[in-house]
Amino acid sequence: MNKTLLLLCILSLSFSAFAQKISWGPKISISSPTLKLSDLSSIGMENQAVSLLDQSNPSIGFQLGIFARASFLGFYVQPEVLLSNSSSEISYSDLSDVENPLDLVGDVKLNKLDVPLLFGKRFFKILRVNAGPVFTLLLSQNVNQPNNTAKEIETNYKDSTVGAQLGIGLDLAIVTIDLRYEIALQNISEGLTIGDTQFAADQRLNQILLSVGMKF
Repeated sequence: MNKTLLLLCILSLSFSAFAQKISWGPKISISSPTLKLSDLSSIGMENQAVSLLDQSNPSIGFQLGIFARASFLGFYVQPEVLLSNSSSEISYSDLSDVENPLDLVGDVKLNKLDVPLLFGKRFFKILRVNAGPVFTLLLSQNVNQPNNTAKEIETNYKDSTVGAQLGIGLDLAIVTIDLRYEIALQNISEGLTIGDTQFAADQRLNQILLSVGMKF
């Protein structure tokens, strides 16, 4: 991932060298992340303590950072550096009592450094469309779950992952507004541990982002 990021940064710097206009500024975003759980390895009922559902409920997260935009002939490149916080609920069933299973809800909180690198096109001087990769470095993680669960759930998230963003934007004087959808291109976890049992799971964090910034 580091080599890919370096190559894209070189390309964006090359583009900036020919840019007709360069602007920059701070931005803040709110997000609605959804942690998707799928492809869980099955565990025999005689050993099964917890069965995870394949979906979770999103909650509000935020991003805070800076962006730069280099424009040339109606096109632009926009790198960003953002501190990001996301939280998502995980719903699962405790099957330790098969006759009376408990429906439980936990949550996953991730603090990250996101580096999107977007390429876009302007229309009518105020409208924009853009798309590009986003590189994510995990800063910290926290998995919370109910105290009455029979088996503890643990997961180790990857230090770095790659995703993709696409969206639309609006420029009003010095105010810039963006609405984007981010999709995970990689599994963000090495796997899950339920009690004493380890198994593979495909976990992907997708989110909708609404941001407002000031450009100078």
